[in-house]
Amino acid sequence: MIKVPFNPENFASEMKPKISGNNLSLEYFNIESSLYKVAVQIPKTISQALYNRLIDKFEAGNIQEHDKTAIDYLQRAMLHFTIYEHEVYLMLRISNDGITTKKNEDETTAFKYQTDMLNDNLITTAWFWMNQLIQYLNDHLYDFPEWKNSDQKKENDELPVNLTDFNKWVGVETTGGEYFMIYAGWIIREVWLDFVKSRFKEPVKTDAITRAVCYQVMGFACQRLAYSCLPSPIRRDIDNEMGKNHKAQADKDIREHVAGKFLQKAETYWKAVDLEIKKEAIAEQNKTAADKPALGRNNITEDDKFYYS
Repeated sequence: MIKVPFNPENFASEMKPKISGNNLSLEYFNIESSLYKVAVQIPKTISQALYNRLIDKFEAGNIQEHDKTAIDYLQRAMLHFTIYEHEVYLMLRISNDGITTKKNEDETTAFKYQTDMLNDNLITTAWFWMNQLIQYLNDHLYDFPEWKNSDQKKENDELPVNLTDFNKWVGVETTGGEYFMIYAGWIIREVWLDFVKSRFKEPVKTDAITRAVCYQVMGFACQRLAYSCLPSPIRRDIDNEMGKNHKAQADKDIREHVAGKFLQKAETYWKAVDLEIKKEAIAEQNKTAADKPALGRNNITEDDKFYYS
């Protein structure tokens, strides 16, 4: 059975302060399905072993301070992801009479731009708390061996480019970026193998290579990752295109358009890398040629017995 770090009995009173001031009744069983969905996704970033440990500590009670802090960050992240996932059900009423929206003298359905802003804020805040959790785990590795020894941390530490590189070249914010790095790790490794290792037997990380990698990864991420897993630069571009086209185009077409802008720049930067490789190859060829004696030249000196002055 899927487990979550929440008590249904006092859910509303305890969790409402952790939901960024949203005016929600927070009935646990109304959003349980979306909570479970998030509970399946979260261990992919922090490891199943660590998630199970925090659940066990939560259920046991009498929690130590370091576990209490980690659970608090986990709860806040999960709540914001859950409301994002559950938003459409909060907006609509499904009954035997069909699908309706709530509208009376005091309340009406929100405008699209308001729900778009809410969605972005929910994702951004969820990323913030996931980032806080990951940073806290990294700062307290001794207390969390499940994280220290996890495949997620090991693979993230071994990535050929890091969050600082993505912040420098494509504007991925360092606050919340760790979450993106873990989720996009498989894309980063794919790009490094297919685009860098194919060019260099022993690649040396340079600004030119790093910039090309970051743009290539962003383009692939736009095509392949779920919207909630995308960093804010991509989400903003997608939302802007949605606004301009008023959803006249399918979401897939808009994503391809946004991805194309990143991939086009990546292609330009890869061409620059290839040009440098070509220049270095020519320089090395010229150097080798200069070091070799010219063919056909008679290297005769005065010491040669057949030399005649």
